[in-house]
Amino acid sequence: MTKRSWVSLVGVSVVVLSSTTRPNSAQASEARAPQPQPSLSQSVRVINSARIDQPTSAVWPGLHSWTPQLEAEYSAFVVSLGEKIAKRRCRTLAACLNDPTINPDPEETGRALRFRADCADVPYILRAYFSYRHDLPFGFTKEMRGQGRDARYYRNARPEGVRTWREFGTPRKLFESLSSAVHSGYFRTAPSLENADFYQTTIDRSAIHPGTTFYDPNGHVLVVYGVLGSGEVLTFDGHPDGFLTFGTLSEKNVHGGASQGGGFKNFRPLRLQNDSLQLVKNAELRDFGGSVSFDKSRFVADGTSVNYHSWVREQLRLPTVAKAEKASATPQRLSSASSAGVME
Repeated sequence: MTKRSWVSLVGVSVVVLSSTTRPNSAQASEARAPQPQPSLSQSVRVINSARIDQPTSAVWPGLHSWTPQLEAEYSAFVVSLGEKIAKRRCRTLAACLNDPTINPDPEETGRALRFRADCADVPYILRAYFSYRHDLPFGFTKEMRGQGRDARYYRNARPEGVRTWREFGTPRKLFESLSSAVHSGYFRTAPSLENADFYQTTIDRSAIHPGTTFYDPNGHVLVVYGVLGSGEVLTFDGHPDGFLTFGTLSEKNVHGGASQGGGFKNFRPLRLQNDSLQLVKNAELRDFGGSVSFDKSRFVADGTSVNYHSWVREQLRLPTVAKAEKASATPQRLSSASSAGVME
């Protein structure tokens, strides 16, 4: 409602009152006394407040729990965004979520979301947004402890404390605060830790899927949005300037040692128990990989020792593709019936 129409509406009310009643002098004096009125901005805010700007306790109680079906829906959400990022339809995560033709689960926000998401921020914001849209609990580590000067590269890093979505007055405040609340060091956790936001996965197609993250201990995080039949892993990532890039996982993305917790990680599912946020334990996770991906004796393909990335591609390659590749690599020999075009 514009200021002019709001004022006009007040004026109409006064005219109607004057034409229907004729108060005595005392009443008239009382009627002329200034009455407190809500400001125009307050009126508009109450009437037009977007759901994302309403109290978190009212619009996001977090009553649902993560299930395999919801994890599959989260994967589909990430696939859709990843494919559009790869087509260069949006250059920042905020732009992706603000555009209803790009965001697969859009909501009218009244005004655009504003944040600058780097590599670590991207997966957290995606998970938080999806949790909000599906009324799922959301939380993240309060801070990291460890040895060293830079929390992004701590030795023996460990999480301490948890912040929940309820601590933020509105959903918007959470989304626009995450970029300053988390960093790549939040991924730097050994597989055995059970109070971390992420857990180490097994290396197979059921565990590594859209929404899985890849942590490079050199200080970078990628989000998986596809796994090809060849075993190649498609990713996108954010950067300090807020821009997104996309590509294929390669040897330049290192996975480091077990103490650094590099490689593939999934978000640890959360649940509310007695109104308290609980993190699912490693033993409850069917795709918990522990230290398997750091055991070099396992890096074997076709009986030959290979590097980590070659092993990952071999583990993720579809059997039909692997069989076809082996067949195409096998030399074909012509028989004595070759004149007839018959192959052995």
